[in-house]
Amino acid sequence: MKNTIKQILRENTTGKNILGVEITRPTQELVIMRGIPGAGKSTMAKSLVREGVIHSTDTVIESMGDYKAFFKNMIEAKDFSPLSKAHNQNFKNAVESIKAGVSPVIIDNTHIKANEAKKIVVKALEMGLNEANIMIADIGTSGLDAKVLSERNTHGVPLDKIESMIKSYTSAGNLTVKKILESKDMYQTPSVSYSAVVLDAASHNKLLNSNLNIPDGWTIYAHHMTITLGPLKDKSDIGKKVDLRAFKVGISDMAMAVMVDGYASKSAIPHVTVAVNPDGGKPAMSKEITKWQDIKPFVLTGVVTEVKYK
Repeated sequence: MKNTIKQILRENTTGKNILGVEITRPTQELVIMRGIPGAGKSTMAKSLVREGVIHSTDTVIESMGDYKAFFKNMIEAKDFSPLSKAHNQNFKNAVESIKAGVSPVIIDNTHIKANEAKKIVVKALEMGLNEANIMIADIGTSGLDAKVLSERNTHGVPLDKIESMIKSYTSAGNLTVKKILESKDMYQTPSVSYSAVVLDAASHNKLLNSNLNIPDGWTIYAHHMTITLGPLKDKSDIGKKVDLRAFKVGISDMAMAVMVDGYASKSAIPHVTVAVNPDGGKPAMSKEITKWQDIKPFVLTGVVTEVKYK
């Protein structure tokens, strides 16, 4: 998309917007809020809304329940797809408001980097808005330091995160519609969820028939040993058949796993999740097992694989 946009910017003609789309919504406004949490961004958004509407990913998350628990659960599970889904829902809500002719439509997210606003800006232009009516309301830090901002923000964003955001904000510099359009796309679901040694069918069955005393009714996995989240940096081993040695078994109230070695893993304790408690158990909870006991070692065979999202 980046190269296409650059070409359109060069070839743009009068009567069309910056994407070369006919301007059919000449007075409708889109406002992109930008600022560090705690700086007063949402307060400013309320002062700008007039007869319009404010859309915020935070509002989407809050509608799901406990805001802090939402992020806590993502971090513990190392699965950030719920955040992408919340951003996508906020985007859809904003598009519906644009379709309905609401003005201004205000996107009250932090928008620290240029590409964080790209999806909605591109969509608005494709729907016929004039880029002159897409405004960046940037309050930055409002002159406040990181410590004050960490104390002021309503969602408990910690000091170290605030400091990191300020660095990114400073590095990104001022935003313009053109700069946003030329930035790299984001909020696209990665094609690879995780990379792993995926057990073959014989090893799957072998693991389940190894007298591990799997609790009755638990959900069976016995599928893989995680190497890393996302794709492999070195793809030379993809498709390689490897042996893993299972030598300990561990169980908690929520998960059961065997500890393994034989292939490098970024997990603190390389393991294969055997089963989880159907009452709230998740495979990620295997890493929380603290009680392990020795078993007679046996070999499991699998293939190095990049596992894609379904």
